[in-house]
Amino acid sequence: MRVLSSVPFFVWLLAALTFLLCLGLPGGYSYPIALLFLSGVATVFFRHSGLSRISHDYRLMLTWGGYTLLMVLFVYLDGWHVRELDRPARFLLAVPVLLLLLRQPLPAAPVLFYGVALGAILSCIVALYDRFSLGLTRAQGGENAIMFGDTAMLLGFMSATGLMLFYSKKQYWSCLLSFIAVLAGIAASFLSGSRGGWVAAPLIVLFLLWQSRELFSKRVLWAGLSVGFVAFIALVAIPQTGMQQRMHVAYSDLVQYQQGNSNTSIGLRLDMWKSAFYLAAESPIFGEGQYGSRAIRESLAENDLIHPNAAKFDHLHNEYLTSLGFQGLLGLISLLAIYLVPLKLFVSRANKYSDNWDVKPYALAGALIPMCYMDFALTQAMFSHNIGVMMYAFPIVIFWAALRWQEQYCLSAEMPK
Repeated sequence: MRVLSSVPFFVWLLAALTFLLCLGLPGGYSYPIALLFLSGVATVFFRHSGLSRISHDYRLMLTWGGYTLLMVLFVYLDGWHVRELDRPARFLLAVPVLLLLLRQPLPAAPVLFYGVALGAILSCIVALYDRFSLGLTRAQGGENAIMFGDTAMLLGFMSATGLMLFYSKKQYWSCLLSFIAVLAGIAASFLSGSRGGWVAAPLIVLFLLWQSRELFSKRVLWAGLSVGFVAFIALVAIPQTGMQQRMHVAYSDLVQYQQGNSNTSIGLRLDMWKSAFYLAAESPIFGEGQYGSRAIRESLAENDLIHPNAAKFDHLHNEYLTSLGFQGLLGLISLLAIYLVPLKLFVSRANKYSDNWDVKPYALAGALIPMCYMDFALTQAMFSHNIGVMMYAFPIVIFWAALRWQEQYCLSAEMPK
């Protein structure tokens, strides 16, 4: 019985390790997720006590499963390159993990928020090592530099919701850990030079401040913002961080593009985005496919409508336009669904429990995942990378299950004895 009672803790510990290891080790997210998936498959046919399924659980499962099935259709229409099923299939693989977590009670210890905070801090350590020990121009931690920076930014912002939870419980040492994690995750993103992740950072900060306006006093908020502002100025002012150079390069790329040179980082992106509209005009409903679009993009390059190098990429460095060009309006709608369905679920819970700081931080953490990805998607095709799919599909089901348990605990506490 003692062994059985420890099972929920180890299951949720694996969930926390997903965040802790995601940037600390190359492919570090895959090991705990694989164990969670195998555990979920092994127990899916057994009867267990746990949360009863509600319509919102099924809505999330159907969204994940429906997206996978649509991607199967698009791969079939694009010549049936089976290897392209690997990444979208992971949305479907997240469903057994959700079922598993809905059956295993969430521990009293907030292990998920400790995992997120330690993962953010570890990402900064890796970024510092890459930049100042290995001498890399951009921190990457064994991943694509953009994916590394965006994921680190996500961990940093999610750590802010852990800070809210710990502050509400007056656990000030854990507050300090989370605050350091916020700065560490953002610093790791800056050290990676991933400019796309910086675009919506001010808006997300405002969102978090608004959501926590009744929790923190004005003095605490101003103190935290002041420290954050000083840290930001330091990152920009110190040449070794590379932020000045990345900003200068962005400005230079735009100037060159206006002068007719599109063979730059931003210039090639703009040409790829332009090509998406040509592809959508050719096949507006189902798109031209990743493989089917190659001839059209090469023709665009031959006619000097885009730079030849812009026709060589497997995606268009924008999730929305990649979906529009490769999978048409149907693909774009399916992409918006996997962003907006979980976002609505989490935000509705955050509003419902607006003054309940046992539940609300879990809802906010979950909401930040699609919010951040919707920003990252402006300059990167996140779902074209393993880490992009894994750190979206699985963290959402992890925090949804955790939110459901917290909600259940609070409802049970309110029931008359």
